[in-house]
Amino acid sequence: MAKSIKRLTVGDCMSVDPLTVAPKDSLQRVVELLRRRDIRAVPVVEDGKLIGIVTDRDLRQVAPAYPLFRDEDEIRRYTENLTVTAAMTADPMTIAPDAPLVEAAKVLETYRISSMPVVDHGRLVGMLTVTDVLRVFVEQNEEIAA
Repeated sequence: MAKSIKRLTVGDCMSVDPLTVAPKDSLQRVVELLRRRDIRAVPVVEDGKLIGIVTDRDLRQVAPAYPLFRDEDEIRRYTENLTVTAAMTADPMTIAPDAPLVEAAKVLETYRISSMPVVDHGRLVGMLTVTDVLRVFVEQNEEIAA
């Protein structure tokens, strides 16, 4: 007899209390956060409200020569002079914490995005990434195979 699999929600799998940036922060701050925390996206919050997201892909579009800079100082000088608003995606796609995880996975796959802010009653409560979804997939399939 097959084991029943718990129907997981986004809230069961998301990363809680994500790091955020403000729209007037420098892109250098974003670069430092992404590198230091080994993440690919950071939500943009103003007055407690989610207004955007900045991803590593957004950074590459704003600074297409980014990998071609000769040194870290040149990268820093360039990104310190730009604010988050120069690169962020405004009004990003979001999902509620009580949404089924499979629904979130479909959105991530359909729109080919690597993360999505999780919002509850207009307040950012977490981030869901492809890595979070893959972690759950692996855990569930290891249980089934056991």
